[in-house]
Amino acid sequence: MRRILLVSLVLGGLFAVQALAEEAPPSADEARRAKVFATVGSATITVGELEDMINARSAYARKRFAEPNVLRAFADDQVKNELFYQGAQKLGYEQDAEVARFLDQTLIQLFVRKEFEQAVSPDDVPQGDIAKYYEENPEQFRRPEMRRARHILVASKQEAQDILTQLGSNKSTNFRALAKERSLDTETKLRGGDLLYFTKDGTLVGKRDTDAINPTLAKTAFELDETGDLSKPLDLGDGKWSVLELTGVRPEKVQTLEQSSGLIRRKLWRQGREAALNKLMTDLRAELKPELYPERMSAIVLAPPSEPIEPPNQ
Repeated sequence: MRRILLVSLVLGGLFAVQALAEEAPPSADEARRAKVFATVGSATITVGELEDMINARSAYARKRFAEPNVLRAFADDQVKNELFYQGAQKLGYEQDAEVARFLDQTLIQLFVRKEFEQAVSPDDVPQGDIAKYYEENPEQFRRPEMRRARHILVASKQEAQDILTQLGSNKSTNFRALAKERSLDTETKLRGGDLLYFTKDGTLVGKRDTDAINPTLAKTAFELDETGDLSKPLDLGDGKWSVLELTGVRPEKVQTLEQSSGLIRRKLWRQGREAALNKLMTDLRAELKPELYPERMSAIVLAPPSEPIEPPNQ
């Protein structure tokens, strides 16, 4: 009785599907897409499947398929792929551990891309959040004034005064050459005394935050009016004196909200994505309760390298 009832239900379902199919015949476009381009063993490749693969490409790449020979070569490649697939399937490659690892990684990458990278785009970040970030982080959008200078370090005030006199009395005297000849600053003398660009507090631009020049040199450089101006003899302490020349000025630059909005939008989007990923990880840990046994890692045996490992080039 149960078997007869089951058969009746199956037949009823088939009749219902058939009735629906009769009531809703495929559209002309559906019929076009359903046409079989190729049959390979028990599998088929339809026009719609070829169409979807082509249309998934960029607009630039799709232009090439307007050429019949390119389109035919692509379709032939799909037949070859299906032949390879069925050949691999016949030999049991579906069960291969390498295939399983590849599928696992692809699954993870697809999940992250679909659920986090493509689910919300940078364009979805509210303008209000962008404006708020800009107002709360003004230092990120302001480049302070920077100056560049060079100096000659000597051992006495008199030496510094003599250098000033030499520079002032002989216009052909080159500050850079004189620095290479007489400066005691071993770090800068080979550069002609160049201190590079620095901010008002002496921090060197593009270097580590801890890299800075003497505060007296920085303060004096920001007090000079124009490039080429020379300082008076400067007492740097510990019996060291200096003469400084201003060589460059970069004025303060402030980016507007409009100029900064693209950068802020992407930053907030990345932060939101990271927060969503962290939340998901927290939820999954709470649900699945993973257990770790780190003490067992000592049992791992690493296979020796197949080739000798060469030390990196010095």
